[in-house]
Amino acid sequence: MTPVYRAQADAMMLRQLIADTYADLDDETPRLPFTDAEYDARRRKLQLAAARADFDLVVISSPDGMCWLHGYQSRWYRAQSSTRWPAYQCVVLHVGSGELVVYDVEHHAYLLKRTSSAQDIRLTARDDGDAVLDFMVDDLRARGWLTGRVGLEMHSHVPNRATSERVQAAFEAGGCYVADVSAVSRAVRLIKSPAEIAMIERAAAVCDQGLRALQAEVRVGMTEKQAWGLMVSAMAVAGGEPSALHESVVVGPIELGHAYASDRVIGRGDVLCADPCGVVNRYHANIERWFVVGTEPTDELYRLAEIEAQAFEILCAGAADGVEVNDVTQDIEFHLRDSGLWGMHDWNGGYELGISFPPDWVGEWTFTVGESTDDVFRAGVVTNYESIVLYPMIDTIVFGDDGARTLSTLPLDVLRAG
Repeated sequence: MTPVYRAQADAMMLRQLIADTYADLDDETPRLPFTDAEYDARRRKLQLAAARADFDLVVISSPDGMCWLHGYQSRWYRAQSSTRWPAYQCVVLHVGSGELVVYDVEHHAYLLKRTSSAQDIRLTARDDGDAVLDFMVDDLRARGWLTGRVGLEMHSHVPNRATSERVQAAFEAGGCYVADVSAVSRAVRLIKSPAEIAMIERAAAVCDQGLRALQAEVRVGMTEKQAWGLMVSAMAVAGGEPSALHESVVVGPIELGHAYASDRVIGRGDVLCADPCGVVNRYHANIERWFVVGTEPTDELYRLAEIEAQAFEILCAGAADGVEVNDVTQDIEFHLRDSGLWGMHDWNGGYELGISFPPDWVGEWTFTVGESTDDVFRAGVVTNYESIVLYPMIDTIVFGDDGARTLSTLPLDVLRAG
């Protein structure tokens, strides 16, 4: 076989391989975690909320917002990338008609097919500079949608400030008035559907698997990184996904709770704090326990853990639908005062959990012990609760009609590990 003939044969073989691979992708069906009816209910929920807030057009650019609305997931949103590739990908809701349209680039066509429920997807071959923005604005103008009050998610890190300002300028040049829609786009996600709660329950089970593996397998002499590896590996085996924040495993009190796991060697008697989220279909469940490595916890540590655990009992018993947040958090404050630890505690409270992507899993709605608020607890809300005096004890809380419940099967206690 001559070199020229061999090159031609190889090229034909490789072209067939490429064609077959893309044919297989063409045959794939979407892998959506929820039904079409669930996504349609979310669309209508956002549509009604946007109409009440007097928006004519809503641009959803946050990764969590896009995922919630039509399922789309990607590991690259151009959040901190080259200025050559600004983050213009988004989904646009026309409030009057309720129609959705997704704008992205052609090389995401298969990813969108796999993860998105959207039926109207507009893709451009060019993705440098303002190509996607120009493509979107031209398409919206052709639809007759480039008018009225437009909502941008100004509290989303995607797109960044420079890119968001160009998006705003493009809409304003088209004759639109631009306002922040972040409060609306986040509020509609606060009350979770039964299907969402079931997903978070699965995520909590994943988290428990990781914590139990850590408890069973960590040893004196390992590094924090090695302990972290044990935990995240077990969560992956259980079906978990990468979380939106580093799943910290560190020796030491709460002040180190935002540290990365390091090369620090774990010693006998060290208190090891593990703060992961289990993640299933981007839904997060946050559970933290603290462990004494290589020996039994002291009586003082058991008593400290008991005080922290009692806060969960107070919260779950009192936080029924419609109950004022102040009424419950005051009872927790009284508990800490009666225990003699008020003023020695760190932050005690909770923040909303749900869909999250890097770099954060902390949701919009929060409550804090010792802080006055007009809020009430509502059935269907999911948060974490952080009971922290020296070492953090955290669980995921589902609020219901008659109270709340924790999702972890691990004891609310200090635990021996290794």
